[in-house]
Amino acid sequence: MSEVTKLKILFFLKFCAEAMFLPFLAIYYKNLGFNNTQIGVFLAIPPIVGISLSPIYSVICRNIKVTKIIYTVITILNAISMFIFFQVTDYYAIIALIIIINIFQANNFGVLEAFSSVCANHNKTDYSKVRVYGSIAYVFGLSLSGLIAKFSSFYVASIVAIGLTVASAIIAIFLKVTNEQNHEKRDVKALIHNKKYWIFTVFFMVFFGTLNVGDDFTSTYLETTKNMSVDTIGYIFAVYVIVECTVIIFLARFKKKFKFSHLYTIATSAAVLRYLIFALGAPAPVIMAAGMLKGITWGIHAYLWGQFIVHITGKHNGTLAIIVEIFIVNVFQASLKVLLGNVIDKTSYYVFYLIVACIEVLALIFFIIIYRNDDYRSMPNKKRKKKVEKTLEETEQNNEAVTNEELTPQTVKK
Repeated sequence: MSEVTKLKILFFLKFCAEAMFLPFLAIYYKNLGFNNTQIGVFLAIPPIVGISLSPIYSVICRNIKVTKIIYTVITILNAISMFIFFQVTDYYAIIALIIIINIFQANNFGVLEAFSSVCANHNKTDYSKVRVYGSIAYVFGLSLSGLIAKFSSFYVASIVAIGLTVASAIIAIFLKVTNEQNHEKRDVKALIHNKKYWIFTVFFMVFFGTLNVGDDFTSTYLETTKNMSVDTIGYIFAVYVIVECTVIIFLARFKKKFKFSHLYTIATSAAVLRYLIFALGAPAPVIMAAGMLKGITWGIHAYLWGQFIVHITGKHNGTLAIIVEIFIVNVFQASLKVLLGNVIDKTSYYVFYLIVACIEVLALIFFIIIYRNDDYRSMPNKKRKKKVEKTLEETEQNNEAVTNEELTPQTVKK
């Protein structure tokens, strides 16, 4: 079995497991009798824990081999802590277990993205071709969880998800990395002085952090305001992810046709439009149809984010750059979840989504101003190849000139 195939299986198992319980956690908390302020606290704990642990992960994940080992260990420990989590219902016990779970979970996806994107690059495979299997698995997991919850219980669905999580860790154990991957060294100073990276991180913090906050409350929004059942919500989410898969496949096929700036402009605009429709309280069919905009947003993000980070920071700094960026996003969304969870209780979901839409508009304006002239990935392959060859040729000529100058005997004046 090739390493790329192992990566695809790993992504399928991991994302299928996450899809079976993560989108429904807000509903799970609500069914236990907690209000939106308390749910906001629950949802804010993961990024808060992530803030504390991101510096640690950034230090210990020093190369791809170590990063893979870290992923395997924290995934198994995460599965064990999740099993205990679903045995308790006390408010403070849940808080304690959420903290324990997210010691292993908060940076789990960042670690996975970090080593898998570089690993795919080393195996000469477009990362999107691996990542799309995660999106496909999300469709399967959402539908499966909804069915199990309808005919059995959410608890049974969570047990199945825990089993799939352990299976993904086992696959990771057998994933091989090359010597070249093991010996790559990061350049922290280069990352610190990388202006392109930090400018993108500011945009990404607002865009992605707000996106997570808005999406975390979508399940309770649909259940509360539209009286939808858990299995119906699962099917709706599955449709969103089908759109996401379609977007990823489309972009992988026609990647040379689109500019980076155009893609993220579309992604952010789709998020703004979706949240505005939520805020206006449109009829259920309109909300369900507009919700497919989520697939566009997440599809573009899933396709572009990891490889763009590696592009602007280099493979040697990719892992560190992704972990640092997740740390910054967690700082932002932790405070936003607590604040806006309280807004729902004191006002309504409609005010909540209006605020979320306005924040995304600010992110969109910032992005358009900064990246309106960006041309990353817009150049057709042939033109890009010619440009690279021309650059290499000029570099070789310059090197030869310097070498000749060094070898030419110098006249010494007496």
